[in-house]
Amino acid sequence: MTVHLEEGLFELCSQRIRADEEFKIIARNRNFDQVDYDLFQEFRLYQLKKTIRYVAENSSFYKEKFRESNVGPEDIKSFCDLASFPFTFPEDLRNTSYDFLCISQRDVERPVTFFSSGATGLKKRIYFSKGDVRKIMEFLPRGMNTVIDRGSGIIQILLPNTAGRGIGYLLGKSLESFGIKAIISDLESPPEVIIKSCLATRPNVWFGDAGIIFRVTKEMESRLDLSKLGVQVLFLTMGNVSSSMKRYLEKVWQCRVVTHYGLTEMGWGLAVDCDTCPGYHYNELDVIAEVVDPETGRVLPDGEVGELVFTSIGREAMPLIRFRSGDISSLSKSTCGSNLQLMEHIVRRKEGTYEFGAGRYIYPALLEEVIYDIDEVIDYRASIKGRHLFIELETIAKADYCRSEEKLKEEAVKRLLELPEIRDAGVKLTVEFLAQGALKPFCKQKKVIRERK
Repeated sequence: MTVHLEEGLFELCSQRIRADEEFKIIARNRNFDQVDYDLFQEFRLYQLKKTIRYVAENSSFYKEKFRESNVGPEDIKSFCDLASFPFTFPEDLRNTSYDFLCISQRDVERPVTFFSSGATGLKKRIYFSKGDVRKIMEFLPRGMNTVIDRGSGIIQILLPNTAGRGIGYLLGKSLESFGIKAIISDLESPPEVIIKSCLATRPNVWFGDAGIIFRVTKEMESRLDLSKLGVQVLFLTMGNVSSSMKRYLEKVWQCRVVTHYGLTEMGWGLAVDCDTCPGYHYNELDVIAEVVDPETGRVLPDGEVGELVFTSIGREAMPLIRFRSGDISSLSKSTCGSNLQLMEHIVRRKEGTYEFGAGRYIYPALLEEVIYDIDEVIDYRASIKGRHLFIELETIAKADYCRSEEKLKEEAVKRLLELPEIRDAGVKLTVEFLAQGALKPFCKQKKVIRERK
């Protein structure tokens, strides 16, 4: 049967506690086999204190940061005390990633280099030890277990898997060790090849890049009935999933569509949809989340929308303290009966978002509610120059739709101009078309609105 994330985290917490002699002494006379929320929180706080002490002793970056802010390990007595510690910004990872390292480079198991999604396209490098990778692999299948049974799951994975060492491989290996079968597909493969693999292996879950799954569906729905393939869940990640995209996928596949939110900086897997609450539950065992005012950095109370900030706890190679994600959301109490926090689905990202005064923002998630609701559209690219917004659309093959490009353009322009954020800001709009396949693969970076040259 499927398992709520809280149950999976408590079970994993029990394993971690039994292997931690120091904590067992601190929390003696407790039942470590039956973790409740109080013990879970006690272990998290212990891990936070230990992590702050660890980076203060081993990371040259945090030694200096803590000195400048006049804080140290002795200042952490509760979760609230974390607010007095300095932020880590994405720019800090650009040229100083070695300064974050808390272990020797020879003990690094997995270095990951990637580009941020914003206008700056910052190149960042993150390091993981063998112990870090083990913890990541312990969490990943528990996230998957929230949507499919442990003994019967067959997962077709559509994620980057560079040279067999990418997150696709890591997820597949972790699922197999948990009793869930995994089939790794190549994102570069044509839709026909991906579907052929599906027909041969009969997975009951597709997990992967939302844009690739959307593309495969658009290109293949006229050729076969996708609802007959036996897929019970489409588990989407690596990008915003608009309600229009979700409705379309549910209609074509006749199955559940759920979403995942992750960050490379936090070990890829992070948060999964709740069946009851309108949002995510996240990996509170390994991560502490806060929401801050994007401008002032002030910690915001439950329910207020701001920027998500994450602290990785228990990490060996490169723990990150109060990392500014750039993702806009909120945290609040769950309504499903769980003790875990509820993380609202990501509203927008700070990077690649444009404000045109009076609180009017234009950002990808806003555009996608319209763009992905147009039948012929597979993907798009957005850019802006001054107050001129350019939308470039990639469509399915012309043979698969009847109306002219001019009619399609008219619909896109009309519906986009109906958005108050565009209409009331006096933004000029131009819609253009791209060659089919111009934007594949989708998964290179998250969607942003870029500056047009």
